[in-house]
Amino acid sequence: MAKYRKPAETESPKRRDPVEQEDAFVAKAVEITTWAQRNQRLAIFAVGGLALAVAGFLYYGDYKDNLNQQAASQLELIQRRIDSGDRAGAVPDLQVYLQRFGSTAMAGEARVTLAQITAELGDPTEAAIILEPVAGDVGEPMGAQAAALLAAIYEDEGNMAAAEALYMRLADRAELSFQVRDALADAARLRASRGDVAGAIALYDRLLGELDENDPTRGVVEMRRAELSAS
Repeated sequence: MAKYRKPAETESPKRRDPVEQEDAFVAKAVEITTWAQRNQRLAIFAVGGLALAVAGFLYYGDYKDNLNQQAASQLELIQRRIDSGDRAGAVPDLQVYLQRFGSTAMAGEARVTLAQITAELGDPTEAAIILEPVAGDVGEPMGAQAAALLAAIYEDEGNMAAAEALYMRLADRAELSFQVRDALADAARLRASRGDVAGAIALYDRLLGELDENDPTRGVVEMRRAELSAS
């Protein structure tokens, strides 16, 4: 019969002597001190460079905060001028504003406002140019608003293909539900106007899927879809 063999006991690791640990710490401290003494200029430059980097980071943060606050207050003043009825007079103010605050979070709103006024004053081409930098990001509410305005400008100029493409991009990517619904309705209207009945009906079906059962606009959409189906 095989004899049972007791497994070998594992040897517990030796605990380091506290005195040895203290000696090692002191030795390391002496080594660092000696290096600093031998390389005094390098150590000074390293510490100074780190301090400058921290100071620069803090300064930039304060600068951005102050710039955003100034941008918000300046745009509020311009908006008051627009609300008072002086829309044409606000155009140069908005142009200067974008030169100064074009990198801030308020720039998108300023661009949309300037484009709206420019289009109203009879220059849709210039309005489209103003909108293009912000209209690309339709996933953001302000970008979607700019894209919707740009699509309307394309439509007024007779560029229906570009308008429909932009409406569909909004329908697929806009973040806010009302922007999606508006884009679907506009795209369906354009398809119906060029005789694409099946395409328009498909968009109206998609739009109905976005609407609640008790939505007051649901009846209008259903009526337009029924008219297309009967044609």
